[in-house]
Amino acid sequence: MQIGKIYNVAFTAGRYEIEYERSVKCIKKTPLSYRIERMDGTTRLIGHDCIIELKEIVETTSLGAASVE
Repeated sequence: MQIGKIYNVAFTAGRYEIEYERSVKCIKKTPLSYRIERMDGTTRLIGHDCIIELKEIVETTSLGAASVE
């Protein structure tokens, strides 16, 4: 993850749980985790080793829509 970019993230939250966060922005990177910010302004920590799938969302300014890479 890079600071300031927007992502869709799937990650493990426990032994048998998988959680998803859509359209979150990475606001801080630490040696063991990322601090992400949701669209409503709340934040959460996600561990580096917990991330299963990571997709960057790239906004296209000509159409005003977002696409996933």
